[in-house]
Amino acid sequence: SWNGAHRIADRHLTNSFIARLEELPKFNKAMEDWHDLPEAQQTWAKAQAHFKEASQNLQRHARQTADAHGFGNAYNATQLDDDNSIASTIADMNIKHTETFEAFSELSQSNHATQSKNLALENEVATLKAQLQQLQIHSANASMGPSPTTPHNTYIQPAPQY
Repeated sequence: SWNGAHRIADRHLTNSFIARLEELPKFNKAMEDWHDLPEAQQTWAKAQAHFKEASQNLQRHARQTADAHGFGNAYNATQLDDDNSIASTIADMNIKHTETFEAFSELSQSNHATQSKNLALENEVATLKAQLQQLQIHSANASMGPSPTTPHNTYIQPAPQY
């Protein structure tokens, strides 16, 4: 069903997104929190919200740290890059989600066609086996000659009478 296929695609998309973010050390804490969630809550929508919030928390913490050390607004120079990075990653993952779903649909159709062909071949093999069995029986009967109950045209001399 559509929902079943969508859940598979959602899980694949979420796992791909998580794998990409696991490579970024700045998300270590957010990643620990993510893995603590029950698996049923680890959805694509939840992943987007969870890591967007984690990114915002990291930015807020970095601004506070920069201010505390006298750098003022210097941190803001990288803020847009981080926002764009997350947005770009999410956009890329949405594209991958669509491509994956399309590929899954094509594979599903191809699999159905292959199964139909396999069924037809299995039926043909069964028919050929039955025909071969009949030929083997016929061949065995022919090589043994006529059966004893089969009448034949050979003259049998009667026993002498005394």
